[in-house]
Amino acid sequence: MILCICVKNFIGFYIYILFYLRRFGSLSVFSNREALLHHYVPDRLPHRERELAELKKWFESVLSGNVNVKVHVYGPLGTGKTVLCNRLGGCLMEEAEKRGVKLRFVFVNLAYTPKPYHIMSILMERVTGNPGLGLSPEDMLINVVKAICREDSKLVIALDEIDTYIKERRNMKILYMLPRVHELDPRAAGRISLIYVSRSLEWLSRLDEATLDTLGRTAAVKLEKYGLEEIEDILGCRVEEAFRSAAVPSEIVEFTAQISYRCGGIRYALELLLGAGMIADSEGSSTVKADYVRRVHAGIPKGMNGAIYPDELSLHKQLLLKAIIEGLRSGDEPYMIFEDAYDLYAVECELLDKEAEDKETIHSYIQDLSSEGYVLVKGREGEVYIGMEYPFNRLYEVLERALRTAPRYS
Repeated sequence: MILCICVKNFIGFYIYILFYLRRFGSLSVFSNREALLHHYVPDRLPHRERELAELKKWFESVLSGNVNVKVHVYGPLGTGKTVLCNRLGGCLMEEAEKRGVKLRFVFVNLAYTPKPYHIMSILMERVTGNPGLGLSPEDMLINVVKAICREDSKLVIALDEIDTYIKERRNMKILYMLPRVHELDPRAAGRISLIYVSRSLEWLSRLDEATLDTLGRTAAVKLEKYGLEEIEDILGCRVEEAFRSAAVPSEIVEFTAQISYRCGGIRYALELLLGAGMIADSEGSSTVKADYVRRVHAGIPKGMNGAIYPDELSLHKQLLLKAIIEGLRSGDEPYMIFEDAYDLYAVECELLDKEAEDKETIHSYIQDLSSEGYVLVKGREGEVYIGMEYPFNRLYEVLERALRTAPRYS
């Protein structure tokens, strides 16, 4: 009798320990959750091997001689431009080390750098460890050149979201400075190579002839949208890295790929699996179930083109979108007028000690937000009205998180 009670108590305690570990401890379905984050750079890039090989071929002359290269990498949202460029940077640095060549790679997202000053500050900090506060962009670039010449190294710079930078009519001085850096210091000739990353090449049509001439001849690598089977392959590779064995059955990978193919591609698929895995952990499940994927899918904000990601917007667009949501919340009406949206946006800027953009620029931002599926816009009697198609509580949470982690540039 006593033995039975002891056995029952032990079994109950063992089950409790298993449940606790499953929910809070080492029995998580994840083995490396970071492999599902959008900034993660895997060693393998399925279905981008050809493009990676092409880029390596272009940059061979950088490794083997005193030559600089300028390359365009472009393709729609969700085609792997960022991860491809960062993987290329890693490959170039590895190969340079093997050959005894010194090479640095710097990736700059221009969506958060509205002025040449901020771009050059990032560049100087990555190269020298000093952000160069108080210096002009030209002086910062001179310091960068001095540093790479002193250590006899090459520098490859990837400028992401350059189409957004140009479209938002920011200062194009950077497009003159970097390609013509040898005019500031002849020692820089052949040392600095550039990768221009964009969703299309349409931004080039916005440049004047002088700027186009400065860019010089550039190669172009286009990334096509992933097909359904390609998404499934890529997802399978990430699952192997991110989850414990058998935690995500193959049918769940296929199911997730099917959903994400219509809603935003790889990034959306990774977000689904990350959320579904977190639900599995919270509910003590050893596997990711279809219902978990459905629940995450239902909670991700979407626009007319599928999933929408506020963290990919520039800082002022994020502030504008936050102002619109707060205005619609407080007014309890389907639409708000442009003037009210602008006033609330100006308040958001003031709270962050940022200078508000002018009304013409904000009007163009609203059109961008409309075309990207964030807001609805209509005109009536000379007034612009702004609304939102979907519930915005979840979007507001994502937006606030993006604003907390975004670089603070004005």
